[in-house]
Amino acid sequence: MTTQQISIDTEFAALRELYVEIDALLARPADEVRVVRADVSGWNAEQHLAHVSLANELVVRNLRSLLKGAGPFVVEVGEPPQAALDVLASGKFPRGAAQAPRIVRPPDEVVREYLVEWLADNRRDFGALAAQARELEATTKKVPHQILGPLTAAQWMRFAAAHTRHHLEIVREIVSA
Repeated sequence: MTTQQISIDTEFAALRELYVEIDALLARPADEVRVVRADVSGWNAEQHLAHVSLANELVVRNLRSLLKGAGPFVVEVGEPPQAALDVLASGKFPRGAAQAPRIVRPPDEVVREYLVEWLADNRRDFGALAAQARELEATTKKVPHQILGPLTAAQWMRFAAAHTRHHLEIVREIVSA
């Protein structure tokens, strides 16, 4: 899968829709989003949403670095391994195949006010970046993901949307269990 096969506009739109679903989930009673269903996940729904917000904050930082064309992690060469390209092409992450890096692990107890703020920041930041979609598409530089390898801006957007969708699928299972 090449970057040209990813529509960055489509990924921004998908992420906007996913954040609407997140809002609806946060409107549910607290006991529904704070219960752990060990048969589904070791995290509760709020923790999954906190993880998504922390991961998407890093995506935003990476996209900003790509817009600047510079930063501590920006590289000019390298390709993701085929397995990563397959995941990005499918837009699906295998369940239970990877552990969240420490930097994006949610706290044991999520403070709702912080979570709401983090998600609002994500939404605002992605909105601002969507207005710069052409510039993002034009850059050939990359920022490595710790598992997927060096990703372009479009690949980072695919990751953000697919990763968010992946965790929302788990959250749906938790709240419907």
